[in-house]
Amino acid sequence: MVGDLMSSPVEVSVDGTTYQIELPESASAAASTTPSIATPKTVNTSPQAVVRPLDPTSGGDGGIRSPMPGRIVDVSVSVGDSVTKGQPILILESMKMENTIASPIDGTVYAIHVATSSSVQHGQTLAEIARA
Repeated sequence: MVGDLMSSPVEVSVDGTTYQIELPESASAAASTTPSIATPKTVNTSPQAVVRPLDPTSGGDGGIRSPMPGRIVDVSVSVGDSVTKGQPILILESMKMENTIASPIDGTVYAIHVATSSSVQHGQTLAEIARA
């Protein structure tokens, strides 16, 4: 649900979570004639609010993030293991499909933040790898 586009901030509800989007003055004035894309300025930070990163799988820094909500089915590495780019690290089940999560870089696993059967959210950090 989208609130009144003629005022700012605009309230937008997605899956029961309400966000407040600050529109530039020009977008508010033009809302009745042309659609525009707004950038979120403030977000409702209630416990159920989720802010999703632009590229959830990897930040390029060796952090491995969940591309979707789901459940961890398998963790195939341990802290201290050497891994290569593309090597399977975890298996994430989402919507009855298994998704292999691979290492984004060559390096050494220095943290694993989940275990088998863990429930995870979109964008949650699953593991971290130090560049070789």
